[in-house]
Amino acid sequence: MTQATVRSLPARVRTLTAVLAALLSGAVLWRFGWAPETPALLLLTAFGVVLAVIDLRTRLLPNAILLPFAIAALMLLTVACAVPGDWSRLGGAVIGGAAMFGLYLVLALVSPGSLGMGDVKLAAVLGLYGGYAGMTAWLATVLGGFVLGGIISVVLLLVTKASANSVFPFGPPMIAACFAALMLFG
Repeated sequence: MTQATVRSLPARVRTLTAVLAALLSGAVLWRFGWAPETPALLLLTAFGVVLAVIDLRTRLLPNAILLPFAIAALMLLTVACAVPGDWSRLGGAVIGGAAMFGLYLVLALVSPGSLGMGDVKLAAVLGLYGGYAGMTAWLATVLGGFVLGGIISVVLLLVTKASANSVFPFGPPMIAACFAALMLFG
């Protein structure tokens, strides 16, 4: 995250972002302990919370954050595979990232305006995590994002002055689905 982006967030938002990232990091440590994949999962909590907050505030997922997240995630997942020598999980991560990227790209091209290219790029990173954890986690990541996004959209339509033409950020439900899939099936 750039300094300008950090400074543009109100202090209370920065505080809530840090508290949420810390709580989710604690949940990761409680669930997985110190395993080879723990650093990659902690990276997901830090970048995931920051990206969700930015998407909620701006409806954008900046490349300046997505690219370092993708590179660091791939590097840490590679190390997590190297420690036990289980390279099949890295293959699953790469295939999962490519498949989720492809799926989201097709959806974004078929229905312009429904998904942004930031969502497509985020899908590639989240697909790495889901693919690393296995087919069940990958499917839960993909489907969970759409289910959570749909539920949130319906609630916002019922509770606020939103209309069927309103645009809702899709990054937060995608990130939440990935995190939940990893916690349940990882």
